[in-house]
Amino acid sequence: MDWLIASVVFVGLLCVLNLVFTYGVIRRLSRRADGADSRSPDIFRSVLAAGATVGSFSARDADGGALTRDDLSEGQLVTFMSPGCPACEELLPLVAERAGGHGPGRVLAVVVRDAGKDDSGDGVRAYLERLAPVARVVTCDFGDELTNAFALTGVPAYVEMGRGGRVANSGRTLPHRAEREGRPAEPAEAGT
Repeated sequence: MDWLIASVVFVGLLCVLNLVFTYGVIRRLSRRADGADSRSPDIFRSVLAAGATVGSFSARDADGGALTRDDLSEGQLVTFMSPGCPACEELLPLVAERAGGHGPGRVLAVVVRDAGKDDSGDGVRAYLERLAPVARVVTCDFGDELTNAFALTGVPAYVEMGRGGRVANSGRTLPHRAEREGRPAEPAEAGT
């Protein structure tokens, strides 16, 4: 009979310990979801964070012109997209529209080829045709000098340049027009 009582007490203590651990995990997850744990890295970041300095690079645009970090100006938008990326395909019309609104030379569109995929170039040509009239376009391979300078880990991504080669803003999707103008986004402007 003593072993039965000891077993029930042991199982009861295990249940209480399990509840304490479960409560701790739930509390941590809710804090993380609220953004309270600001020390945790952003695992969804695909380019340099705001305030970081873009590394040195040299590349050639679609017209054969040289491009370096010194050519990037404050307020310039740099986008990274890749043919075959479903999110990039969806974002392409919006990028072309925004590039037209920024004016000539204010948008650098980087079309990233994935060396691991067999791409005949049709996808790259489609991006060039769509973006060349409204933006300066550079094609490069993932992992080359240009993508490494921006610490690119995935596409789509964008960077808004600040002063002195620093990143002013960055992310995976373009900011809403309202956010660029300094006012909160309204529901009607979602996706613009």
